[in-house]
Amino acid sequence: MDDLLNPQQWMIYAADQGRLWALWLAVLVHWLLPLPSQYSPFQYWRQYADLLASQVNKDTDPKRQRKLAGALALMLMGGTLAIFLIATRELVWSRPLFDAILLWLALDWRPIDKFGHTIAHAIDQHDKGAARALLATRVNRETESLSLIGIGKAGAETLLLGTARHCVCVIFYYLLAGGVGALLYTSLVHLHRVWTPSRLSYYPFGLASARLLNLLDIVPMGLFAVIVAMSRQPWSHLKTGWQQGRRWRTPGSGWLLACAGSRFQLSLGGPAVYQGTKTLRTKIGYGVTPACYHLLLLRLKLTHSVLIWLGLCSLVLIV
Repeated sequence: MDDLLNPQQWMIYAADQGRLWALWLAVLVHWLLPLPSQYSPFQYWRQYADLLASQVNKDTDPKRQRKLAGALALMLMGGTLAIFLIATRELVWSRPLFDAILLWLALDWRPIDKFGHTIAHAIDQHDKGAARALLATRVNRETESLSLIGIGKAGAETLLLGTARHCVCVIFYYLLAGGVGALLYTSLVHLHRVWTPSRLSYYPFGLASARLLNLLDIVPMGLFAVIVAMSRQPWSHLKTGWQQGRRWRTPGSGWLLACAGSRFQLSLGGPAVYQGTKTLRTKIGYGVTPACYHLLLLRLKLTHSVLIWLGLCSLVLIV
């Protein structure tokens, strides 16, 4: 009885329950009322990242200096934001509400779900122009020359990795570090989008942000890949995911793509064009090229998998 009434344990229990209702409040508000992109604070974050890079990322500098400049720029932006958020958290009157607001800002699940539906409809209508334009808003690769086959592959990969990075990983880091952790992770995703080393102008400047993001993705994407692989033959999908995923350039993304490709019998990966340069990527999965039906099925199954993920995260907070 004394243990049950221990004030410190009650404080921990109350904090976990606050984080639990903050999690579901943020997810529900985000699903019903997603923040429009034109009002997102991350548009200013990306603009500042671009401005900072224009000052310190010079083509005439040696590669080692540009690589160091990228690491210092990452520390400057990430460290400043972390200090600001942690200091603000100590001043608010309701920490669960503060966490809920930060998580709501960090999530981008609803737009990526809408993306899956819209691009599937464009492929069904053979509207390559609309599909290419839609893809261009989500990927750094060139989309102007993509055929319907290439659009289907790119659409499926974007739907899978977008759901993972803009929902699953955000919730994972919310579980570990609250709203501050969720928002810092999303901030890193946006930095990587601006400074991606797949663009020649940001190589090797963007290597630090890319490597940090890939490191942070390994655990949540690996766990989510296990959930995606759950079907009639889960061990077969997991085996395929391990064999093919480790050949991908980033392990977390590779495991998720390979498990999904095996489960849904889809062909993913292959060459991609970045700034006029053709990049060879490992072919993942086997079966058919994603079409309208496959994208809609993938979108539905990903929604079910995210709900399972939310349930497991809620269980961790309850226990």
